[in-house]
Amino acid sequence: MKDIEKYSNDLTASLLEICTDTGLLKGTLLSSPDIDEAWLRYAPSFYGDAVRNFNAYPEFCLGCAGFLGMAVAFLWDRDWSRYMDAAYSYFQGERGFDDMDDHIADTILQDRRYSVPAMQSCAANAYHFLLREYPEPGTAEAYRMFLATAEVMFKIGAAIELCHLGYKFEKVSLT
Repeated sequence: MKDIEKYSNDLTASLLEICTDTGLLKGTLLSSPDIDEAWLRYAPSFYGDAVRNFNAYPEFCLGCAGFLGMAVAFLWDRDWSRYMDAAYSYFQGERGFDDMDDHIADTILQDRRYSVPAMQSCAANAYHFLLREYPEPGTAEAYRMFLATAEVMFKIGAAIELCHLGYKFEKVSLT
């Protein structure tokens, strides 16, 4: 059985390096406790949708996790007090999960130029990383690894959006 925490950390490091090399991130996984907490609320509903679709559309499902992270980060920056209680369905399009990516890119972010290529690249890399781990399909281990991969994608998506919005870590003097 694989160590899921090590797997998540290794996947995060791999995607962080890829995103830094392509200019989507600046070497740091930007985050916020509010955004992380939002994942805990949305994850059960997201997992229900994604698990049903993963075998047929694995990269799409992982990309949707990243898009969800981007959307949450965007709304966190826009007016978190207004959006913090948004239902999971807010992030879905007219066809529900099936067009979640387009709905987020077009309606929430209103910018496909960076979001779509970023999520396509990240989802493909995350899926290939998962495949290299050789989880036996249909096993509890494969399921746990999928859940971990989706969570990492959410965090990477949020970090990419925060970076796109101009957030960065800066050293501050407390004296």
